[in-house]
Amino acid sequence: MKPKPLRGTVSVPGDKSISHRALIFSTLLEGTTEVKNCSQAVDCQSTAECLSALGIGITEETSALGMAKNVSVHSEGLSSLKMSSVPLFAGNSGTTIRLLSGLLAGRPFESVLDGDNSLRKRPMKRVTEPLATMGAGIEYLAVAGSGNNGETRPQTPGYAPFSIRGGKLTGQNFYLKVASAQVETAILLAGLQAEGTTTVNLPSAVRDHTRRMFEHLHVPFSQTGDRTMSVKRLTTPPKAKPIYVPADMSSAAFFMVAACLVEASDLLLTDVGMNPGRLLALEVLQSMGAAISIENPRHFGLEPVADLRIKYAGRLKGTSISAKEIARGIDEIPILALAGALCQGEFAVSGAEELRHKESDRLEAITENLQAAGAEILVKQDGFVIQGKSSLAGGSRWKTHEDHRLAMTGLIANLVCQDKLAIEETESVKISYPGFAVDLAHLCQ
Repeated sequence: MKPKPLRGTVSVPGDKSISHRALIFSTLLEGTTEVKNCSQAVDCQSTAECLSALGIGITEETSALGMAKNVSVHSEGLSSLKMSSVPLFAGNSGTTIRLLSGLLAGRPFESVLDGDNSLRKRPMKRVTEPLATMGAGIEYLAVAGSGNNGETRPQTPGYAPFSIRGGKLTGQNFYLKVASAQVETAILLAGLQAEGTTTVNLPSAVRDHTRRMFEHLHVPFSQTGDRTMSVKRLTTPPKAKPIYVPADMSSAAFFMVAACLVEASDLLLTDVGMNPGRLLALEVLQSMGAAISIENPRHFGLEPVADLRIKYAGRLKGTSISAKEIARGIDEIPILALAGALCQGEFAVSGAEELRHKESDRLEAITENLQAAGAEILVKQDGFVIQGKSSLAGGSRWKTHEDHRLAMTGLIANLVCQDKLAIEETESVKISYPGFAVDLAHLCQ
């Protein structure tokens, strides 16, 4: 049976990366910041709950449809942050734990940061080591009841849980080995509380949400090209002003791929964030021959947005994604791999080893799932090469490892496989897009 085409209009939830920053950067300001269309992802809820535990006033307003959400954040500047009486639980969110680490590195109290079992496996030294160099006290903690037979697990250097004792910070000049917007932002947040100048140099350009939001909120900084940012101590909190969050490109990518793969699809995605550092999925699909038009370009604050119309235009062509491009859309590689599995020719990805350190080993998981569904894939340490096929047999088990990106990719794969997949679970989708299955079903009616 042919899959039903995707038809209609959908506005995916607010951008997760921007929502995290909007919530956290609001603590730098004086007054009440209105964050419009804040993501309702569980990850962003984790950030809001951590800020509330730190004494920041958070008020949430859910829309009539229960999706788009406005959040009010009240702060009088960094001095509003108070020591939490409980550990700060970041859940599954790497952005939450890493950005909060930078924010708390200069506060005159101790904070404990932790996350779920998945987050406890993700490396934190890339953030904690620079913060320690600046003068923050970092201690990795043991985990009660998580070892064999329920005994206490010894502390694991470089991983959560850990404590940060904010200290007198000194600005430094950092040259990052990995192009990471999270690490860059964490260091800059610490730099706003440090003596002297703090500079972060990136090996390649990344999404520049932090620069745009600093400029929008009048947080002082300087910039050299698109790879170097510097800050000094923030002595006076800027006045609060509204922040408008565009729709999330990473979430939109799943529907974009689906419309490219399902015959007769005609889909309109509204208010999608068009940050130059987030366009990998769009540009890769266009290079594969997808019919995607950019309509009504405009700005939400300093973030570019547009509506995207995607029409089915026949089978996609093969392409390659290089290491230089990966940072502009690493989270979209799993769903793009599905597009590659059904292309004409070869679809190759290199320089994506960072995917092995996400909520799961996404490189291993996506290639194993696609192979089980009938795809022909050569797996490499930092990527893969797919020989595209005209169809996928399916009928296999799709393992998600409780990773939202893998679960969402599985739901799209289910549309195009000849036999239905046995998807391990879909509860994890709530981490980034609680209404994903509902929106997908609506578009396929």
